[in-house]
Amino acid sequence: MEDPISMARTLVEIQENERRDIARELHDRLGQSLAVLKLLLGEAVNSPPDKMKYTLGEAQSLINEMMSLTRDLSLELRPKMLDDLGLLPALLYLFESYALRTHVNVRFEHHGLNKKLPPDISLAAYRIVEEALENVARHAEIEDVKVLAWADRRLLCVKVEDRGAGFKSGGFPDVYPGGIKGMQGRAMVVGGKLTLTSALGEGTVVLAELPLAIKSRREYLA
Repeated sequence: MEDPISMARTLVEIQENERRDIARELHDRLGQSLAVLKLLLGEAVNSPPDKMKYTLGEAQSLINEMMSLTRDLSLELRPKMLDDLGLLPALLYLFESYALRTHVNVRFEHHGLNKKLPPDISLAAYRIVEEALENVARHAEIEDVKVLAWADRRLLCVKVEDRGAGFKSGGFPDVYPGGIKGMQGRAMVVGGKLTLTSALGEGTVVLAELPLAIKSRREYLA
């Protein structure tokens, strides 16, 4: 188990990376869209009626794109579905949007997720699965990935398995915010643990074990 100072440093790095990415999205996409929208509306004010209708149509399309981007950013900050409906619906929605975006199909098996789970545990599980899937899309070079999730009285476990490129032991590619340390940090902050196994050419398995009961969390942290 990492010492508290190292764990705190890892969590700060995760937060700063997430803030940096969101700031970049706001500047590069939302900021530019607002600038274009301002130009379009200024042009519409001084246009004849026939051209004004066309320009306002362009502005409306741009507004729709900005609304979609805002929803995406909101989802990155905190999945609303996770709070409103729970972990299982949030994961199902994540897998659907992930498959559409990456063309990697998710085979999902689950047990015991219909009960109410602690919010911090649900969020940690969601983010770990999300980050593991991003790594699969970028490096595994496969068309499908398997995700398993199960819960009993003591633990919520999530596992992401792929049969992709894999990597040598100790050579995990840190290609997305936080990398393996980020997933470990998310598990540790709720008293859990994360293990990763991989072999070159044989794929990768990420397993997070997250204790549900306060007593179990203390045992994991001991």
